[in-house]
Amino acid sequence: MGREQAITLVISSAIGTAFGAGWWFSAVGSVPAARVPLLVLGVVAVVALGTLFVRLVRRGAALPPAPGGTNPFGPRYGIAVALMLVAIFAGSRVLSSVLDLPEAVPAWVLLVVGLHFLPFVRLFGSTRFRTLAWLLCGVAVVGAALGALGAEWAWRAVPGFGGAAVLWSVAAAGLLDGLRQTAGVPR
Repeated sequence: MGREQAITLVISSAIGTAFGAGWWFSAVGSVPAARVPLLVLGVVAVVALGTLFVRLVRRGAALPPAPGGTNPFGPRYGIAVALMLVAIFAGSRVLSSVLDLPEAVPAWVLLVVGLHFLPFVRLFGSTRFRTLAWLLCGVAVVGAALGALGAEWAWRAVPGFGGAAVLWSVAAAGLLDGLRQTAGVPR
């Protein structure tokens, strides 16, 4: 692993951790009776991932540059993110205003977020993004199905807690993999 790969892994894991936190903390309100323990659990998860993040940053800084390293955060990345944002806003508007289903918006957002990771498999050269994409889409479908079947809590809780769990798990796997690959690098 060269410095560029470590930086890419750190950036993508930081994004996953931050958005996972957003999903988690947005879902906490759906379980008022367990609000405080869920808040604490979310903070513990973010701090644990932050610790792995800092360790990999320190090791990555000591790595030599990789020959021919490229930056995957270029135009194709930007296009994938822009298309995701358009789909999120357009779909949310249709669900809320046209179909009168605002409760379905979190599942829609998570589905679109999941799908936007599919081009990253090729862009970043990592199948981890395919796993992330399908797991997020699966959580979104489960949340929507449970909500449609009458489990009102599922509209918010399943995409929130499930999305966070997936994003945090994939971020942790990536960070731990990066730490394994840089095990001999001085800190």
